[in-house]
Amino acid sequence: MRIDALAQKIFDDILAHGGKVYIVGGSVRDELMGNLEHHDMDVEIYHLTYDELSDILKQYGHVNTFGKSFAIMQLDTLPHYDFALPRQEKKTGNRHQDFETMIDPNLPLEKAILRRDLTINALMYDYQQDKIIDLCHGQQDLQDHMIRCVDPKSFIEDPLRVLRVARFVAKFQFQVEEKTLALCTQMVQDHMLDHLSKERVYQEYCQILMSQQPSLGFMFLKDIGALPPYLQALTSTQQRLDFHPEGDVFTHTMLVIDVAANVKKKTDHPLWFMWACLLHDIGKPLVTTPEGHAPKHNEAGVQVFQNVQLITAKKERQYISTMIMYHMHLMNMSRHHAKDLSYLRLLKKIDGKVSMNDLIYMSCCDKLGRGKVVQEQYDEFWVFIKDKQKRLGTQAPSPLVRGDDLIKMGLTSHHLFQQILDEAYDLQLQGYSKEKILRSLRKYEQR
Repeated sequence: MRIDALAQKIFDDILAHGGKVYIVGGSVRDELMGNLEHHDMDVEIYHLTYDELSDILKQYGHVNTFGKSFAIMQLDTLPHYDFALPRQEKKTGNRHQDFETMIDPNLPLEKAILRRDLTINALMYDYQQDKIIDLCHGQQDLQDHMIRCVDPKSFIEDPLRVLRVARFVAKFQFQVEEKTLALCTQMVQDHMLDHLSKERVYQEYCQILMSQQPSLGFMFLKDIGALPPYLQALTSTQQRLDFHPEGDVFTHTMLVIDVAANVKKKTDHPLWFMWACLLHDIGKPLVTTPEGHAPKHNEAGVQVFQNVQLITAKKERQYISTMIMYHMHLMNMSRHHAKDLSYLRLLKKIDGKVSMNDLIYMSCCDKLGRGKVVQEQYDEFWVFIKDKQKRLGTQAPSPLVRGDDLIKMGLTSHHLFQQILDEAYDLQLQGYSKEKILRSLRKYEQR
C-alpha cells in the first residue's frame, strides 16, 4: 500500500516495541479498487497498551487523543492517519452513539473484525507481512460488486449503517446482498432510523448526493421504505406523460440528480447545487391535478422546503430555496422569447443568493432529466441564454438610486424606503436615467 515515509518510520518503531500494525477499512478497499485519491488511513495497533502507543507517537509530533474509552490518537504531523487500539462495542441505547467500548490490545483478529459494517470495509493490510488479511471474503465481494454485512448481530446495532449502505450503493454502483437488504428493511420497519440525529442523516445524504450516481442511493432507500416524507410523496405523484414520459416525479428527480452529478463541479456550490436538484420539485405533490398539471409547484416547493429540517445553514437554505423558486424561469423565458427586462429582473431576484451560472445548470438538468428531450428546444435555450449573457451580463446591475438619495429628496416615510427603492430599481432596468427616476419618485414627497 501507499504509505507516507513518516508513517513507515512510526510503524517500524511500533514493530520494534513488540506491536503489530494493521491498516484497516476504506483505504484498503480503495487500494484494491485502484482508487488513486488520497484516503484517510485507519491504523489498528495490537499488543501495545494505550500509554505505550502514546509514548511512541509523542516522539514524532503532538498527539491528539479522543479519550481512553475510544483509544484513538492522531498526530499533527500525520493528519490523515488515525491510530487506534482494537476494541469491541456493545449497544447500550437507541442512538447511533450509544455504545460501550471495550479496549483489548490482544483481541483476536476474528473478533476485532466483527464490529466492521461491511465485508468490503473489513479488509486488513498487515504492514509487517505486506499482505492483505481477508477474513470475511471482502475481496470476492469487491469482484462481484456486492455489498454484504460482516455480522448481522452487530450490524443491526447501528441504524446509521443503513444510510452507509445507501452511500456505497451510490458510490460504487454495487448490489446489496439479499440478507443484508432484508436486515436494512427490517431496521427501517422497526423505526431504528428514527433515533438518528438530523446532523448524521444530513452528512450521509451529502455523501450520497456527491457520489457518481446518487439516484442509486435514493432508489435503495425507496426500496426499503426509508425515504423522508417529502421525497416519498414524489413516488406517487404522476406527471403529464407528454411533458414527462418518464412518469412520476421521483423518477424524474432521480434522472435530474444523475445528470447533475456530471456537471456539479462546474457550479459555484456543488453540494448545495445537488441538494437543490434533489428538492426542486418537492412542491408538486401539493398542487398536481388529476390530469398531471402542477401549477405554481415552485412556490409550493419553497413552502415544503421550510419543513425540511436536515439543512440548517442559513446560506445553504437560501440558495436551495431560491433554486426551487426559479428553477423553471429560464426555460420558460426561452420558450416564450422573453424580453431583456425579464432577464434583468431575474438577475435581481437571485442576486446574492444564487449565481446565474448555477441556475442555468439547474435548468439544463431539469430539462434533461426526462424520458425524452427535444434537441431543438435544448439548443434554442442555449442560444437564448448566451445572447442574454453576452449583452446583459450575469450580475444584477448596481442600483442608481440608494437610500441616501431618498434622504436628500427629503423623504421621511422610512417605512416605505424599500418599496420606493424597488420601484426605482425596476425603472432603472426599464432604461430610465437616475434623473428621470428621481423625478418619478417625487410622488412620495407628500407621504
